[in-house]
Amino acid sequence: MKPLLLSDIPIEDTRPPEPEGPPLSWAFSADRNQKATWRLFWVLEPVMGGLNYVTHHALRLLTVSGCSRFGAALAPFAKARFAKSNFARRIEKNLRTLRPDLAASDEAMTALLTSWWDNIGRVFAEFSVTNRHFKAGLVEVSGRENYEAVRSSGRRVIFVSVHVGHWEAQMFALAEAMGTVLTGPFQPEPSRFTNRLVYQLRKRRGQFLFPPGRKSAFRLNRLLQEREANALIYVDDVRDRQIHLPLFGRPAPDRGNAVAAIKLAMANDASLIPVYMVRSEGAHYQLTLLPPIQPASGNGRAEDISMTIEAINGALEPVVLEHIDQWYMLAELRL
Repeated sequence: MKPLLLSDIPIEDTRPPEPEGPPLSWAFSADRNQKATWRLFWVLEPVMGGLNYVTHHALRLLTVSGCSRFGAALAPFAKARFAKSNFARRIEKNLRTLRPDLAASDEAMTALLTSWWDNIGRVFAEFSVTNRHFKAGLVEVSGRENYEAVRSSGRRVIFVSVHVGHWEAQMFALAEAMGTVLTGPFQPEPSRFTNRLVYQLRKRRGQFLFPPGRKSAFRLNRLLQEREANALIYVDDVRDRQIHLPLFGRPAPDRGNAVAAIKLAMANDASLIPVYMVRSEGAHYQLTLLPPIQPASGNGRAEDISMTIEAINGALEPVVLEHIDQWYMLAELRL
């Protein structure tokens, strides 16, 4: 079989497919759901997409720190706007459940929520400049020796991470800091306009991240086999309207990104390196590589996968709990 190189893959293949819009007849339908669906797809989403496009490119003119401050300034308005939403109530419930010590009073909970929204506001604004964090000297790196040890052993590397700090900035900062090529899967956003912006962002930095699908899984495996790239996989993915990792005392999942990462590691003689990048102050980040994890076995048995998930969880669950106010997936966790 011919080796698969990154240069063989058109960057356009990393663009997620877009849904087909509802027909014009739905705009005049007696069915209220059809009419609302048509209006959302052809009117509301394009308007919001256009506003996001203008804002995104205007923010690219700012410095990274200036862009981050802009996001922080808007965060209180977003917090107030969504205060009564279901996902905001879910965030508060999860904070009380996971870190009762930090949410012991109304004042403490308010401070915790304010910190969460501040980070999210900064993250969304920083998407415009996320390719510049590392080169601007805003990312401090620790644990580099863990990557070097795996690389010197000849094993491939699969980084596993969670959505703390700024996950998109980490994708590029990690590749730059380690001097490696990184690929991996990603879950497209609900908005096709947001997906277009993210695609252009990754295209500008030449990074191949693949949308879901068998073809993408095949390519990711082949690229690892050929040592064309190492992989970065976020294991706190949403599946069946739930976050299954970190475990928080629940059984290990038998599907999802963590299982896929472990199977890829087993198939490609790779080590799993937990990594995370949290905000230290303003637009500054701390990128940390933890000691590598070797899959429990190379034969893919369910018990070996479960043991390896427990090891990954042991590394990353404490990170999430320590930086709970920077964990984006709080809104999707249903305990």
